[in-house]
Amino acid sequence: MATLTLEIKDEKLKFFKDLIQNFSFVKVQETESDGDSDEQIIENIRQGVKEMRLVEQGKMRSRPAKEFLKEL
Repeated sequence: MATLTLEIKDEKLKFFKDLIQNFSFVKVQETESDGDSDEQIIENIRQGVKEMRLVEQGKMRSRPAKEFLKEL
């Protein structure tokens, strides 16, 4: 058995799913390819704001922007 990864435009996704469901030899395993869920994104923002407040209060140390950009 082979595995094939496809990138499909959002507006064509429903059509494509409907099409491949007609093939008995195709098994569809959906994955979340866009990264974090909405809940995870919101939690990450909350954590970032919390850390920012701690830095402003002097209770936490920030890192230089150059170091941050190197990570990206």
